[in-house]
Amino acid sequence: MALCTESEIVVRYAETDRMGVVYYANYLIWMEVGRTDYLAEIGFPYSSLERDGVLFPACNASIRFFRPSYYEDRLAVLTSIESLQSRKVMFGYRVMRGNELVVSGKTEHICVDFQMRVKKIPAKLFKALKASIDGTGKVGR
Repeated sequence: MALCTESEIVVRYAETDRMGVVYYANYLIWMEVGRTDYLAEIGFPYSSLERDGVLFPACNASIRFFRPSYYEDRLAVLTSIESLQSRKVMFGYRVMRGNELVVSGKTEHICVDFQMRVKKIPAKLFKALKASIDGTGKVGR
């Protein structure tokens, strides 16, 4: 079974707009929380990737809104991998309030070095990402 991590978010007042609804850009921030939690779960905290010269800037993002969320809502960001290629990974997200789907989204990330040159995802990381998709278990560093 493919890995799906869960990151808890409690909506802060500052994350809402004048209508009392979560400001839409915050969902991208929460997706980043989910993505970094996912990488940490498979043994690759983002800080260690950066120390090793591996960066994953977003090259595409999409969000679909189903329901509003509000101050003090308890949300869960469910994160999984939608696709994996030698230089690119796409994460999928579902932001849930209990059993209600609030938002779904995807972000696509390209692997680059510090000079922003595209490179292959390092072998150990690629193996761990692939294992998380295939459900063959946690593969750490």
